[in-house]
Amino acid sequence: MKINENNIFTALTVGSSLLLAVLTAAALLFASLSFAAGVAAGGVVAIANCHWLYSILQRAMSLPPRQAARFARFRYFLRLGIIAVTVSLLILYGKINLFGLLLGLSVVVVTITLMAVYMATLNGG
Repeated sequence: MKINENNIFTALTVGSSLLLAVLTAAALLFASLSFAAGVAAGGVVAIANCHWLYSILQRAMSLPPRQAARFARFRYFLRLGIIAVTVSLLILYGKINLFGLLLGLSVVVVTITLMAVYMATLNGG
């Protein structure tokens, strides 16, 4: 799939999901079940967070500027709080490995970095 500005979010979602699947499978094969569960949980939280942020920004773009800023700011802090509570509950009560969780949470960042490198090399950069 050729990545451009029209399909970049789809590419990010597919790439993150594939990377998450590969990392979770590798963790199952080479590490413990709790590590693999941490990778999977962190990846799902990261991808869901990315989708939620995208949804907020899409809705904010259709509002007048003052209302959009207020709308986005409130939902940004709400999203941040819910993600913080979710990660905290996973750490405190989940039977998952903390390092696996951190690896899973970084799936979207790694995918964005790989996509940036891919797009830069595609454009001769």
